[in-house]
Amino acid sequence: MSKISLLLPLLFAVALAFLLQHFIGALAWAGLLAVITWPLHQRLLRRGWSGIGSASALLAMLVISFVGPAIFLFNTLSNELATVERVLGQINQTGIPAPYWIARLPLVAEPALKWWQENLAAPGGLNALIHSTAGDLVPHLTGTVRMLGSVILANGLYLFLALLTLFILYLNGPAVVRYVDHAGERITPTHYSVLRYLFPLSVRGTALGLCSVALLEGVVLGLAYAVAGAPAPALLAVITGYLALIPGGAPLAFSLVSLLLLGQGHPDAALGLFCWGAFELFLVDKFVRPRLIGHRVNLPFLAVLFGLLGGVSTMGVLGLFVGPFMMAVLFWWLRGGHVATLQSAQPATEPVAPDDKAA
Repeated sequence: MSKISLLLPLLFAVALAFLLQHFIGALAWAGLLAVITWPLHQRLLRRGWSGIGSASALLAMLVISFVGPAIFLFNTLSNELATVERVLGQINQTGIPAPYWIARLPLVAEPALKWWQENLAAPGGLNALIHSTAGDLVPHLTGTVRMLGSVILANGLYLFLALLTLFILYLNGPAVVRYVDHAGERITPTHYSVLRYLFPLSVRGTALGLCSVALLEGVVLGLAYAVAGAPAPALLAVITGYLALIPGGAPLAFSLVSLLLLGQGHPDAALGLFCWGAFELFLVDKFVRPRLIGHRVNLPFLAVLFGLLGGVSTMGVLGLFVGPFMMAVLFWWLRGGHVATLQSAQPATEPVAPDDKAA
């Protein structure tokens, strides 16, 4: 009977996960955002805000923080596209002279120079090249656009469900946590207090580290783009900031901009930008990001790095939060696994109360 009583909840959990498999991401994002922003919600409540007012304000703040930069990005992109269109029209009329560095390329200098003279140096060659390339890509682009339409609609639904769930969590957070606490204490009574203590610490540390580093790298590299003479530095800075949220995104951004400068015939600016980006990335990854993400749960640099990389490569963006949390649990166990040292004196009805003292 005991085996059956243990097996039935497991089977039910598997069946429930299968039933909600398409919505687990939305539920997970709602839970993560609730944990991250719960101290702000509590602060607003203590200042006399109603539950609905605080939940609405925080929800609006989150929407604006994501939609605002996206609107700026699209507006800037539309202006830059108009500029690019004019420049391409002028270049098509005159042709593009081959840059001097093509002749210095090892092994491929002669065929590369010949291709450039035939396709880009002659007047009208750029227009012909674009038309021939676009003609080959039209069938693929049509299928891609159709697929993107359905993906955008599905993600819009998931976003709506995540925001709706987050709103409900703001209103009923203590009750939800009581249910989660009761379930966790029944499933793993020995270690649940540790998980409940470490989870908000690692999640908030990860959110603080990722957002702060993304903002820092967007600003610093944006200024570097402007100094190096890259086109549309503000647009490139916003794109770099978005990419910096993901490990490996910032080096990809400044490397592509360096290649763009090299293609425009500015090797010195390209080399300087790449060296500065590598130096800045070393400082951020070595000192800033591990300090912001790992200091709350006392994680070393390599643990944070591999937690982020392993999490994002396995679970996507959600893995950026799961990876450091699992590393925090691992290092708690390696350091002795003493549950008593992590016991919190906060009441169990507060959703993320174990973190309030440590924050």
